[in-house]
Amino acid sequence: MPELPEVQTVLEGFIEAVGSTRITALDCYYPGTVILDPELESSVFPAQIQGHRRLGKYMTISLKGGHSLVVHLRMTGKLVYNPSPDEPLKHERARFSLENGAVVHFIDIRTFGKIILCKSSNLERYLPNLGAEPLEPCYTAAYLQKQLSSRKAPIKNALLDQSVVAGLGNIYVCELLYRAKIHPETPSNQVNLRSLQRIVKETRQVLAEAIAVGGTSVSDFRSIDDKTGSFQNFLRVYQKTECPRGHKIANVKLAGRSSFYCPVCQHP
Repeated sequence: MPELPEVQTVLEGFIEAVGSTRITALDCYYPGTVILDPELESSVFPAQIQGHRRLGKYMTISLKGGHSLVVHLRMTGKLVYNPSPDEPLKHERARFSLENGAVVHFIDIRTFGKIILCKSSNLERYLPNLGAEPLEPCYTAAYLQKQLSSRKAPIKNALLDQSVVAGLGNIYVCELLYRAKIHPETPSNQVNLRSLQRIVKETRQVLAEAIAVGGTSVSDFRSIDDKTGSFQNFLRVYQKTECPRGHKIANVKLAGRSSFYCPVCQHP
């Protein structure tokens, strides 16, 4: 599933591609991909974008006229800009048509992705309870300490909980825990304040590095121009056999996901 850097990359690409061009239609080719707010009172399109924000792994786009879009890529979703469109592409589940004749395809092999069109006043109804944004000031060691003080679950699991930290996924949690020198199975309530400070620092650092190079492409992720990111070239432990110091990487299942770590650098 695309994580924070990939979602940010796609959102910025979408906004740049569409610009001030009006969206004239949102067509759905697969049942359930496009969800319409039942309180929509009139035709939404044509409409211009007037603002955007990423919330965790969700893209939110506000339109002139009091409407909003929520895009969740889920496992395999991607948005692809096409200036010369034709018939729907293979695995295309929906598309945005633009006033200049171009389109943005929503391609999703596994069909889990969603596009929600709603009244802006109802936006919160379509978003889950999300924790702190890791690139914003509210994400601090004190915040994590408060959130984790009563949790016995492994720190890896807690950081994947979107109600604790919004936008983190398996790849970046593996990477930040390695950089912070914390074993992924450490009980959350046993991670001391100094270690939490390292987690906050390394979270911001690894996310910033990934965003700067367009995210990580290890499976389906593509940017708006259908190109891959390149942070996979800088991963230190995820899907690696050795860490940068030459130690053998271990892999344990946590929360149903492969958790790559270095038993030497991340000694319990």
